[in-house]
Amino acid sequence: MNPTVIFARFKSNRSGQPARRRRHPAMTLFTMALLGLILWGCAGRLPSVLPPISPEAALRALASASFTDTRAVTAMARIEIIHRGDRYPLKAALMMKKPDFLRVESIPIMGPPDFYLSTAKGDLRVYVPEKREFYNGRATAWNISRFFPVSLPASDMVCLLMGMAPDDGQSVPSPAVEREEGLYRIDQYRSGRKIRSLWIDPAGRLIRIQSIDEKVVYTADFEDYTRVGEGFLPKQVTIRMEDALLTIRYGDFQPIDFDPESFPLPLPEGVVPIPLDP
Repeated sequence: MNPTVIFARFKSNRSGQPARRRRHPAMTLFTMALLGLILWGCAGRLPSVLPPISPEAALRALASASFTDTRAVTAMARIEIIHRGDRYPLKAALMMKKPDFLRVESIPIMGPPDFYLSTAKGDLRVYVPEKREFYNGRATAWNISRFFPVSLPASDMVCLLMGMAPDDGQSVPSPAVEREEGLYRIDQYRSGRKIRSLWIDPAGRLIRIQSIDEKVVYTADFEDYTRVGEGFLPKQVTIRMEDALLTIRYGDFQPIDFDPESFPLPLPEGVVPIPLDP
């Protein structure tokens, strides 16, 4: 079975789409911005001008609002992929944990799961029970795109699914934060070249991210945040690429103890794995 067309099995009809500490000045400004958001919720309108803030303070607030729990999370999800005009709906159970731990099991209308995918520690595994085909290789953007029309490495994919910005530890923020339509925008650079833009609301939640490599690689939007543990997770994620649109709508999130060994798919007895890499 050609792995490049596995995702087509979900195809349906076509459609369109004590001593008080002295506060850091930047953090004080961010507190003012958060107060502005609360007042907007009461008054029903956006503040006309957001207070200025430093990139460092904005990124700290973003990290504080994100789900940084040591646990993993599970959720039921309805996934819709629109690829070159074709629509591929899928209901699935997901388990996720940064940096690149992901487990996906499809939920068909009847019967057991008919598609499994896992990524963990740079390893990708895919199993199609009907064909008894088990694929194994590196969790690269290319290998993942052979099963879904979304060309992203596993670490980026997991971050986006959880409403977080990918971070390779090498990017630096722009010296100033722009303000656009009630949001803060931070541009990130590597070796002097812009690679990413982040839009953050006054409460510190990531609303949009755009990846850039000479041109826009993808844009991801995050909506309907809900508190999970000490942070927040979006209940809807939309990823737009050049020829694909991926929408994920989650049910309730459930934090669970993180066991890295529970993510990789086991090789079924009697099945010979198909390598994805030379």
